[in-house]
Amino acid sequence: MPSTAASTTSKVLHFAEVGRVNPKTAADRMPEAEYAAALDYLVFTCVDLVFLHQHQILLARRNHYPRKTWWVIGGRMVAGESPLETAQRKATEEAGLPTLAGDRFQFIGVYSTSFALRAQAPSHHGSHSVNLTYLVELTPVEQQQLRLVSTEYEADYRWIDLDQVVTLVDPNDSLDQALLAIVHDVKTRLCDS
Repeated sequence: MPSTAASTTSKVLHFAEVGRVNPKTAADRMPEAEYAAALDYLVFTCVDLVFLHQHQILLARRNHYPRKTWWVIGGRMVAGESPLETAQRKATEEAGLPTLAGDRFQFIGVYSTSFALRAQAPSHHGSHSVNLTYLVELTPVEQQQLRLVSTEYEADYRWIDLDQVVTLVDPNDSLDQALLAIVHDVKTRLCDS
């Protein structure tokens, strides 16, 4: 019987059967037409990162749909990757923080986001993701070193007090409500620590 291995450091259990071969890497991209067709049928998984420094959260605007307003950093998992591996990859690729140890990622929760628009044609078909979300408290040096990838994000990303996030969003917008739910869960985690 094949064995499995589980990683519990991330609080999201990941089981990998010995012998699984990953034919693709994070650098490989599905051709645009096939990816657009897949989005009509599949829910994809993302890993989002809540970077926190002195009770301020990093929020950024993405340059493209499905989310072109304020959000946290993150993106799609690659088949075969554990959630924690994705979190570490996203911290490196999107925020320029390559040396964050696995125990720095505190699991916050799972959020389901269904978008009206997407970057791929037909854009009005939207997309649906399940987001595994982690909190990472940064040191002052890491906060200064953090640089968002310019091709993913607008230049006006900002650090904002957790209690002030509501001033940047429309509380009647369902996806802004998702962001507010994440902030609420982060605040709850901080109070419980």
